[in-house]
Amino acid sequence: MARSLWPSKTAINLSSRAEISKRAAELWLEGRTEPGADALVNLLRSDAGFLLLQQLMQGSGTRWWKDFQRGVHIADLEQKQEVLRLQLEEIKGGMKP
Repeated sequence: MARSLWPSKTAINLSSRAEISKRAAELWLEGRTEPGADALVNLLRSDAGFLLLQQLMQGSGTRWWKDFQRGVHIADLEQKQEVLRLQLEEIKGGMKP
């Protein structure tokens, strides 16, 4: 996942978000070591946290995860709906004499 998120300077990007050394990130990327709990927590709290959580939970059938995903989807649709509502109001406002 890290390589797809940060194709350039992957180890540096990973290390800064996980708050580990660049060398430790390189070892993860090589598959020679695995991340510790603290590093995973730091990654989950980073700007890439939601993508990481989705990757970790892929295929999970747990109810809380399904409910969470549904809530995220609803919030996304409501945000899009609001943008469209504002655009529609703007267009309608331009039609008035």
